[in-house]
Amino acid sequence: MKSVQFLSIFIFAIVLFCQPVHAQQQQGGTLGGYGELHYNDVLYNDNGMNSPGRLDFHRFILYASYRFNDWVSFYSELELEHTLLEVDEGGEVALEQAFVDLSIKPEFGVRAGLLLVPVGIVNPIHEPPTFHGVERPNVERYIIPSTWRESGIGVYGKFQSGWSYQAYAMAGLKPNGITGGNGIRGARQNGFESTLGNFGGSARIDYQANLNLKFGVSYFFSTLRYERDGDLVVKIPELENTSFNMIEGHIQYTSSRLEARGLLAFSGISNVDELNTEFGNGAGKSQFGGYAELAYDLLPSLTGKLTEQQLFVFGRFETYDTQLKTDLIADNAENERYEYTFGFTYKPVSQVAFKADYQLLTSAGIKEIHMLNLGVGYNF
Repeated sequence: MKSVQFLSIFIFAIVLFCQPVHAQQQQGGTLGGYGELHYNDVLYNDNGMNSPGRLDFHRFILYASYRFNDWVSFYSELELEHTLLEVDEGGEVALEQAFVDLSIKPEFGVRAGLLLVPVGIVNPIHEPPTFHGVERPNVERYIIPSTWRESGIGVYGKFQSGWSYQAYAMAGLKPNGITGGNGIRGARQNGFESTLGNFGGSARIDYQANLNLKFGVSYFFSTLRYERDGDLVVKIPELENTSFNMIEGHIQYTSSRLEARGLLAFSGISNVDELNTEFGNGAGKSQFGGYAELAYDLLPSLTGKLTEQQLFVFGRFETYDTQLKTDLIADNAENERYEYTFGFTYKPVSQVAFKADYQLLTSAGIKEIHMLNLGVGYNF
């Protein structure tokens, strides 16, 4: 009940807050957001455990920002997952971003607050119309755990030559949250009273070669000295020299009708045997993931003319392994996964997407799942 009251107050405050938008040219607030409804149905499961399809309004997000003048601004993003909060039933109200931005000049700015970790394609830009498929790519859920955010401070900039950069000092990961099956997904502190016992940092460089082609690399680092369990933070002497490192590369091509993207990510944990001895979570010594996706707009071929509307047919192949290498523990073949997604995305306008796809989810073990996914998403 308290979360609903809080959300109501937040929305009301935003409405009042945004009134001065047109009062001054360089000052005022703005309101935006995005959301998505999903239908997921397991059509085949080799273990026989099929369940009825499920409808879920997965995310409802509100953006609120305020420009104090031509170089100082504030940006925030509040998320409600699964429509409501219920004990033992899931749901979440969470702050995804909240930072002050000092745009000193195009080549140099400063941000401080709750920031998105600038790794991958989907984590920095994850509004539903910006990616194909009802669900986000699993490589960018388990290897790069979107939505991944953390408290920190850093710099960014963009040059006329096409180069851009981001570099942030941030709170790091909690080592007891790293597992063999889910990688670092459960190790995020997400800005919730984050401890700096485990210090982190991230950097990213992108190059916009032309209007169609963009590519770049990113890096994330975290020490893993301190265990965190709720409010309890304890230094583990055996983990003094244990750390996590991730490097990722990505490329995107977009023309009037063709879209293509690809990503590769590799991460490793030093002294992982000590980590697993301490927590027994079966963490891999290294993790790897990558995917390639191709999409093509069919609508001009069907109608004989270019329109604002788009109808993409797309395909994506993903492979990822949260136990690429192990040290002194068994390698679970179910953590080596191969996934195929094929489907359609219809956009009546660029900010609204109706989606349908079919997924074949397999592993090097015995996993084989066939899924039908339907969805609608928007952003404004």
